Amino acid sequence: MEQTVNSSDVSISDAIKETFPKLSHAEKRVARSMLSDYPASCLGSVASIAERAGVSAPSVIRFTKSLGYESFVGFRDAVLTEMSERSKGPLDRARRMEETSSAGDRASKASERINILAAHASSDLDAIPQTEWDQVVALLADKKRTIYVAGGRFSTAVARILALNLQLLRPNVMLLDDLDQKDKGCLLDMNRRSVFIVFDFARYQKNIIRAAHVAKQKGATIVLISDGELSPIKTDASIVLPISTDSFLPLSGMATATAITEILLSDVYTQIGSSANEHLTEWELLTGGETVE
Repeated sequence: MEQTVNSSDVSISDAIKETFPKLSHAEKRVARSMLSDYPASCLGSVASIAERAGVSAPSVIRFTKSLGYESFVGFRDAVLTEMSERSKGPLDRARRMEETSSAGDRASKASERINILAAHASSDLDAIPQTEWDQVVALLADKKRTIYVAGGRFSTAVARILALNLQLLRPNVMLLDDLDQKDKGCLLDMNRRSVFIVFDFARYQKNIIRAAHVAKQKGATIVLISDGELSPIKTDASIVLPISTDSFLPLSGMATATAITEILLSDVYTQIGSSANEHLTEWELLTGGETVE
């Protein structure tokens, strides 16, 4: 009989997150890949899952055994069973509402779309292992570290939100918004006390990928915030936060990334403590004459 760690009260994604701290480095990459687009990411072949995660096929097998399954087939069957049992969850209802809603006034339609975006953000946040989230918060709150933040063509807008708010809360935060020219030197300045937060969503950009690789070689800790497909930067990243880019436009949406970034900032603010308020006060004194009350 197939042994599992799952029960009717614990989803397989929750089981993956609970087991995450005990996994090997390669197995964690499999876990991140699966959680980034769960459950669809669990249903390919061993070879396709291994390729997507950037690991060997045996690593995928070992991952499923770490969860308590005797075989990959048993793991996949459990995922399919769970999908069938949970197909009427809130996120699926939201998606169906998006597809079928055609009546009502403009305000009600806007409200429905807000609910859909909130469901996506909640689902993405729930898919991030708590240990990964806590590590990112700890890194950003550690004032002994220098924080560098960069993003791609569109995601740089979210990177800017993170960097500018962090600058209000703590010292040594730099936004790298010109990696092709003026910010190249910052890459060479990175070291083991540096943290490089990288937003990279499809289509993945070569200059961002190259910058992350250089930063890794200089000893920096790479934190990747990416979409369900996961940027090639995943091979250099120590921590990955997978975030969806679902949108009502034929473009990559940044609503979920923005929401989760603000939640991350709130946890960083709490962890820094009173010195965050002191730093914020200094900023207010410095810039007080620059704005209209």
